[in-house]
Amino acid sequence: MRRLVVLGLAMALAMPAWAQQQELAATCTTTDVALPAGLNDWNGKAGINTAPGVEHLAHARLTIGKGYEAGLLNTPKVALPVQPKKPGGSVAYAGLFSFTVETEGAYTVALGTAAWIDVLQDGKSAEPTSFGHGPACTTIRKMVDFQLKPGTHLLQVSANAAPTLKLMVAKKR
Repeated sequence: MRRLVVLGLAMALAMPAWAQQQELAATCTTTDVALPAGLNDWNGKAGINTAPGVEHLAHARLTIGKGYEAGLLNTPKVALPVQPKKPGGSVAYAGLFSFTVETEGAYTVALGTAAWIDVLQDGKSAEPTSFGHGPACTTIRKMVDFQLKPGTHLLQVSANAAPTLKLMVAKKR
């Protein structure tokens, strides 16, 4: 019985992404042809795995402007430093990554799913300046903008339906 409940929850989490893909396929003859400025490498295939905790972030460092296929862990296996507003359940997946900001300004975190995003600046969640869906006819599902200071920042991803995630951090132009 428990397996059926877990399977049902996993399917429910995956449905919004599947519905978007079906809608995209029905209305667009091509995808990811006209990506927003700064997101040109969205389809980059660099692989990266999440850090299970902050002590392992050296192995989960993102480069700004580079597209990644990220491997996530089951949520209970990731020690997120700040409790996300939407952590997801025990069947969801989470990730913890770091990135370095050289120049103060606006930065976009783009995801291929509707997972929850937290960017930590000085140990606290930075407030998004804007958020929304990705542009039409792209595989970008979610975009969240943050005003960030120079330094190393943490990216927490939670409530993802699958163990992999397409993601990118880019400086806004």
